Amino acid sequence: LEEQKRFWEKSTDNLKLIKEELDIINNRIVSKDGLIQKRIAIFNKFFTAISEKLYGEQFVLSPEIGDKGYSLMISSFSGNLGTGKKKGQIAAFDLAYIQFADALDIDCLHFILHDQIENVHENQINSLLNEIVSNVNCQYVLPVLRNKLPNDIDVTQFEILSLSQSEKLFKI
Repeated sequence: LEEQKRFWEKSTDNLKLIKEELDIINNRIVSKDGLIQKRIAIFNKFFTAISEKLYGEQFVLSPEIGDKGYSLMISSFSGNLGTGKKKGQIAAFDLAYIQFADALDIDCLHFILHDQIENVHENQINSLLNEIVSNVNCQYVLPVLRNKLPNDIDVTQFEILSLSQSEKLFKI
């Protein structure tokens, strides 16, 4: 029983220390609220501009402060999103982040890899590849079947590697 009591007291003390450390971290985060709000506003300039080009509507990143700290939510003024629109929203977010990081001189990767772009509507794929990505300082990688892309996209100008049944990646 004494061993169990000692273990209980040690665990309680550890939990108290962890709670104190979390309170310090949370207080630091709350003290940076103005900076967080300012940076989200800067990010949203890029994010809304890209989403406007893609869908004619603006997606917005907004913080919500709860019991566990900040939650970042992306919302659209038009309501629910389908699978393709969510993929477009992800692309807009990633591209906007690179622009945001470059504007604030924050180190970041200038490399984006997205899959299942074929779920995005042809109009948005055209806008994404022909208008948006070319204006962002990044390498945008899309593994996609050629027949899933819109016919009016000249794939050769974007193509880095093309694989087929006869041309395999590891020649196996």
